[in-house]
Amino acid sequence: MTFADQPIGEFLDDVASGQVTPSGGAVAAVGGAMGAALCEMVCIHTVGTAGSDSESGELAALADDLADCREQLLALADEDAAAVDAVGAAFESGDDDRIQVTSKRSTEVPLETAEICLDVVEHARTVTAKGTPVAVPDAAVGALLAAAALQASVSTVRANLDMIDDESFVAAMKQRADEAEAAGEAALDEAVANAEQ
Repeated sequence: MTFADQPIGEFLDDVASGQVTPSGGAVAAVGGAMGAALCEMVCIHTVGTAGSDSESGELAALADDLADCREQLLALADEDAAAVDAVGAAFESGDDDRIQVTSKRSTEVPLETAEICLDVVEHARTVTAKGTPVAVPDAAVGALLAAAALQASVSTVRANLDMIDDESFVAAMKQRADEAEAAGEAALDEAVANAEQ
């Protein structure tokens, strides 16, 4: 069963258990998906009530993009759990090459999560600026959730890089993580400011 098909209470029970997974990366991805869903909801509530057809069309397109982000993030939650389990198995095997391969994957997945969460926060700038006023606070919550998931994912990336010997891979991952983090902070500031107007 995928996390997308699992009841939320059961998912949280699994997180708060003695199991290794789902852990931080999967939880961050689910949190980002929740943020996307909130922003998507505001688009849906706004379409048809927006001030112009072009604005309504823009928010309808954003709703579709946010739905894609939500689905990708839920899939990444599953990928993260699989990646973490693979790292554990690699360490049990004692095979250094296998450890390196699985460690790279356990870094790539949270970075992909961070970058999709960045998409959500960037979309939230438009949603908070053009959404129906009564629902804009929900989009702000969505932006905050996605931004927290982005930051959490970047933190996971940085922690996992310590296991990797490939210096060029480490440098590339650090750069992408830094860029996602900086862009996310800027987008969040704008989304929150829009919601407070």
